[in-house]
Amino acid sequence: DCWLYVPKTYDKSRPYPLVVVLHPAGLHGSRFASVWGETAERTGAFLVAGPECKDPKKRMWDIADEKELIETIRKVMAAFSVDPTRVLLTGFSQGGTYSYTFGLRHPEMFRAIAPVSGALVARPSPEGEAILRNAKGLGVYIAHGAIDDRIPVERARASRDRLEQAGFGVTYREVPQLGHFYPNGESDRIWAWFRALTTQAPAQPPAPKKE
Repeated sequence: DCWLYVPKTYDKSRPYPLVVVLHPAGLHGSRFASVWGETAERTGAFLVAGPECKDPKKRMWDIADEKELIETIRKVMAAFSVDPTRVLLTGFSQGGTYSYTFGLRHPEMFRAIAPVSGALVARPSPEGEAILRNAKGLGVYIAHGAIDDRIPVERARASRDRLEQAGFGVTYREVPQLGHFYPNGESDRIWAWFRALTTQAPAQPPAPKKE
């Protein structure tokens, strides 16, 4: 159900961030778990989970995968020393699209999402707006190729605009001359962003005014 990458320096006495990576259509969870595993091993800073969708032939994510995905992540968190306040959901292509879908629906589990070459597909509706309101505060990092011929960059820009209009803070990176490919070094960039996001000091309440 899930591929895992645990750095050799893993120490169960301290909690680690967890990066959950959703595979693109047609591939297995091992493909991008291993891409992220290189960064995890080099830094020794986090664990990687690469869940599998339920469709054994087309290897495509569906909303029907939601319950099993959440249960799988909880099993990983129970088996390893994971900091529940530092769980990132990311993915490439269709995996990026569903990192929007599942991440926004479960802000209680994920601290941030990082869709790569995906798109926010939810149509405006009362239910959709309620999901966005509930997820406000979730960190968002978007990366997309400027000449993507499968998921045009205009869809990434529209996803960014909609989230910003809903009050999200979005980090957006558009890669010039890149088609529908995972950008070189993107895992390192996303990890640096997520590490900074989760180590920021919480905002302090304003000091009371003196009468």
